[in-house]
Parts: sequence; structure tokens; C-alpha cells
Amino acid sequence: MTAQQNKLHRLRHGQALALQYAVQLLINSAREPEIVRRALSDAQTTAANAVSTAVLGCDYATRFMLPFVVELALKALIGKHNDDQGAWGHHLSELYDRLPADVQAELERDFAHIKGAEMPAETRTARKILADHDNDFPEWRYLDDPSKLTGGPVDTLQYVACAILNVYNST
Repeated sequence: MTAQQNKLHRLRHGQALALQYAVQLLINSAREPEIVRRALSDAQTTAANAVSTAVLGCDYATRFMLPFVVELALKALIGKHNDDQGAWGHHLSELYDRLPADVQAELERDFAHIKGAEMPAETRTARKILADHDNDFPEWRYLDDPSKLTGGPVDTLQYVACAILNVYNST
């Protein structure tokens, strides 16, 4: 691996990690409108529906940023293990499929551990969740139809992102 390739996958990893922290703040803000209310100035809270609009904004930003976080993390992991920086596209399951089998297995083990602790009722594999979210980034990056944001909780994809970033750090 060249120094430039090494630098690029480390950069993608750093970008994914930084955005993941921002997404977690957005998730928490959307869950707790009081956080949003405190973040707004007095003048902003006097506007009609200010808090509910800000909460919708947090949910919107989360839903288009989180698939991008996963995309960056997968591309970093691909670059680290495949000596390949040519991973293109937004389809998360296709990026997952580019990982070596042993890395996929480790990612699934890490995700199963997280699932057991955080979402014991979840039965899907990380690969299946990625396939279920393949089109999130292209579908949700424009808020043309706010009703599309009702795709359920985003926690599952956030936990997949955690597993990918854990595997990146452990391998």
C-alpha cells in the first residue's frame, strides 16, 4: 500500500468517525426536544413551530448523514484490507461485499455483540441491514417529501457504523 493510499483510508476513517459523533448528537436532539429548545435562541423559539421544525431538521440530517457515515467507514475498511482505494458508489451492501471474507466475519461478530447488548430483538445481520439501507443516501438527501422520514428508528444503522469502525480499529 502506498503512503497516499494509507493516508486516504485513514482520512475516510476520520471523516466517518467525526460524522458519526455529529449524527449521535442529532439522534439525541431529535429524541429530546428539550435539547433542541435549549440550543435555540430566545428569538428563534418565538417562531411558530420552531422546536418541532428543528427536531424534524435533526431527524432529516441524521437520515441522510448516517448512510454516508457507513459509506465512508466501509470505504476506509475496504482501503485498509484490499489495498484498494477505488471503492465507488453509495450502495452499502455492494461496498460490504468488497470486504475480504474474514473481515466480513469479524464485522458480523462485532455487530452480533452490539446487537445482543443494545437491540436483543434485532434478527438481521449487518449485511442485511446494509442492504435494507442501500438507497437511504440518495432517497433522503433532499427533503422533498418529509413523510419519507418515517422509515423507523435509525439506531440499527448507527450500531452497524459502530461495528464497522470497531473492526477498522481492531484489524
